[in-house]
Amino acid sequence: MVESLSSPDAGAGAQAEARALLVLDQVPGIGLKKLARLVARFGSGQAALQASDEAFSSVVGPHPAHARRDVEIHQRVDVGVSEAERLSARTVTWADDGYPAMLHNLADPPPVLFLRGRAELLSTPSITIVGARKATERARDFARQLASALARTGYTVVSGMALGIDGCAHQGALDVGGGTIAVLGRGPDRAYPASHGRLFRDITASGLAVSEFLPGTPPLPHHFPRRNRVLAALCQAVVVVEASRRSGSLITVEHALDLGVDVYAVPGPVGQRSCEGSNALLADGARPLVSVTRFLEDLGVDPARSPSRPAPEGPGGLLLGGLESGPTHVEQLAEAAGLRVSEALALLAELEVDGWVEQRPGLRFQRAG
Repeated sequence: MVESLSSPDAGAGAQAEARALLVLDQVPGIGLKKLARLVARFGSGQAALQASDEAFSSVVGPHPAHARRDVEIHQRVDVGVSEAERLSARTVTWADDGYPAMLHNLADPPPVLFLRGRAELLSTPSITIVGARKATERARDFARQLASALARTGYTVVSGMALGIDGCAHQGALDVGGGTIAVLGRGPDRAYPASHGRLFRDITASGLAVSEFLPGTPPLPHHFPRRNRVLAALCQAVVVVEASRRSGSLITVEHALDLGVDVYAVPGPVGQRSCEGSNALLADGARPLVSVTRFLEDLGVDPARSPSRPAPEGPGGLLLGGLESGPTHVEQLAEAAGLRVSEALALLAELEVDGWVEQRPGLRFQRAG
């Protein structure tokens, strides 16, 4: 954990310091922890680059002392910084006021962040939603509805823009005009996966894309565990919607626990492999998220809506009408309304957020009282 990092000299300039930190981050043999030690020892990234070989080597060893002068590294950083400027991506270092404070609590905070979009979202209350890439339809629907509910109440939805749950969470927030932050495992210049190109454009236009990687950096496998620690540090709570035992979402959970961030998991069917990891979290003490309304109440949000609001029409009205006789299982409601169970669950989640229904144990629903 970096407890204290001195600001660079006032005349040096924030961009020059960011460039120096990016160069150091590219040098083989200098990881994030060693980079932090260099800055703590010399006062800034620029001072570290300019230090004598003897002084530099005393912190990180002789090879990096020589490699920091590699022309190819400096050219790569210059190209990346120019691309960031072309994209209007804001660059913040860990010494800047705009750097998220919670990231300083990480053992290896990113020295530089590239921000594309609404940087002010970093100062809003936020919830991270993560889960399986190969998620079930049930889980995808729930992630979208949960994200929409959070966004309606002013929360920013944070996720990693992966396939499955991540993409649904971002889309759910965007659907209602809410804020969403995508933390990337590659440079901020392109979408990953490529199939999320439109989603990425929407996020950079009305949300925020965050990356600690230089523009042009590809999505290498070891980047995603690094991304996951940022996902955990940018929120008040982490929600795992669905995850297998080997899901990367569990890495996010480990970081969240280290940071003292609340962890919620959505219960899934016993025996379903895509739910084994999230169900195991519940067995280990994660808080169960069984109702969107109750989750919002846990956050201190009143999800109730005015009783004078007109009753829903269409399929939502049919589902509501099926509750006249009391608590009813979702399968009965879906059959009566001519819907698939997944469609009924999605609509019921929306009705719950809007204050019309309440979910009871066993996927039974009743009118809100």
